[in-house]
Amino acid sequence: MRKKDNYTEVVIKDSYKELIYKIIASIFVRGLLLVIPIFWSMTINNLSEGDITNAYYLLVVSVILAIFYYIWLYLNQVTWFRFYDKLYVGYTNLITKSNTENIKKISLGEYTNVINNDIDILCNFLGNAVVRVIQMLEFLIIYVYFLSLNIYIFLVTVVISVIMVIIILISGRQVKNENVKRKSTLDRKTVVANEMYDSIKEENYNATIFKKFHQSTMEYLKANHGFNLLSQAFIYTVLAAIEICKYAIIFYCVYLISIGEMEVGTILLIYTYYDKIITNFEVVGTISTEYQSFVVSLKRLNKLGNDQKL
Repeated sequence: MRKKDNYTEVVIKDSYKELIYKIIASIFVRGLLLVIPIFWSMTINNLSEGDITNAYYLLVVSVILAIFYYIWLYLNQVTWFRFYDKLYVGYTNLITKSNTENIKKISLGEYTNVINNDIDILCNFLGNAVVRVIQMLEFLIIYVYFLSLNIYIFLVTVVISVIMVIIILISGRQVKNENVKRKSTLDRKTVVANEMYDSIKEENYNATIFKKFHQSTMEYLKANHGFNLLSQAFIYTVLAAIEICKYAIIFYCVYLISIGEMEVGTILLIYTYYDKIITNFEVVGTISTEYQSFVVSLKRLNKLGNDQKL
C-alpha cells in the first residue's frame, strides 16, 4: 500500500518524459539569457576600441541568438503545458477513483476547492520548479564570473545574497500561517456559497444565508489581503536591498574604468547580470511563498488521496 506522502513522487514518475522535455527546453532558454549579454558586451568593447568589423559580426551573432531564444521560449511553453497537463491528470485520478470514504471526511467546500484550486496550485508549482531550479544554478555561474572579474565585487554580491536568503527563509513560516488562514476562509465561503445557490434556485430567499455569505466573503478578503501583502512586503524588501547593492557595485566599476582596470562593455555585462540576480531573487521570494501554498494544498489533497495505482 502506498503512503500518502509518496503521491507527488508517483505523479512525477508517471510524467518523466514530459519532465525531461521541460528540462531540456528550460536549459536552452536560461542558457541563452546568459550568453547573449556576453556577445553584446563584446560588441560594445569592440566599438570603444574602434574595431567596427568585429562589432558588426558580434551584433549579427547576437541577433541570431535572440531569434533562437524566442524559438526555445515557445518550445519551453509547449513543454510546460504538457508537463502541467500530465500532472493534473495524475493528481485528479488520485482523488476521484474509488474514493468514497475519504470524500465523506471533508466538507463540500473543501472538496470543491481541492478539485478546482489546490490541484492547480500543485501543478503550477511543480511545472515552474524546473526552470526555477535552473535559475538557482545561474547564481553560481554569475558568482563565478564575478570572482574571475574582481574579488570585491564577488564578496559584496555573495554577502548581500546570503543575508537576503536568510530573510526569505525567516519570512516563510509567517507566510505559511497566513496562507492556512486564507485557505480556511475560502472553504467556509464556498460552503455558504453553495447554501446560497440552493436558496436562490429554490426561490426561497433567506436573509440569514446572504448575511453569512457576505461575512464569509469579508473574512476571505481580509485573509487574502494579509497573505499577499505580507509575502510581497518581504519580496520587495529583498529586491530593494539588492538594487541598492547593484548601484554601489556600478559606482565601483566606474572607478575601475577610470583607472583603466575595466572595459566599458564589462560594466554593461555586470549591470545585466545584476538584473538577473534581482529577477532570480524575486523568483526565490516567489518560490518561498508558493512552496508554502504547495505544502498546504498537498496536505489538503492527501486527505482525499486513495491507494489505487495511477
